[in-house]
Amino acid sequence: MAAWFTVVAPLLPELLRAARPMFTRSREPSQIPQQIRELQDAVDRNDQAIRTLAGEMEQTLSALKQASSQLESTLVELRGQQVQLEARLHAMQWVAGAALTAAVLAFAIAAYALAR
Repeated sequence: MAAWFTVVAPLLPELLRAARPMFTRSREPSQIPQQIRELQDAVDRNDQAIRTLAGEMEQTLSALKQASSQLESTLVELRGQQVQLEARLHAMQWVAGAALTAAVLAFAIAAYALAR
């Protein structure tokens, strides 16, 4: 519901303006034809506003769908890169462990050689 409201919110003032036409407020029988014309004009304006709004919403939804598919493909690509980087990190951890072991062993051999 919130996503729908954020799309429609900028168009609400125009929609409300179209939905509140100023009618003749007189209750005289002679004013009835004028009131009917005003109501028909209001219906026509509302119809046009609704059609415009529907077209804009359709364009917005198609743009959102396209952006969603692009985002999904980007996420798939980033997940693939993450897997590759995690594999490299794991390999580097093994190399660092082996280097540390070699350094400790070299230090022990050097200390033994100096002690003799």
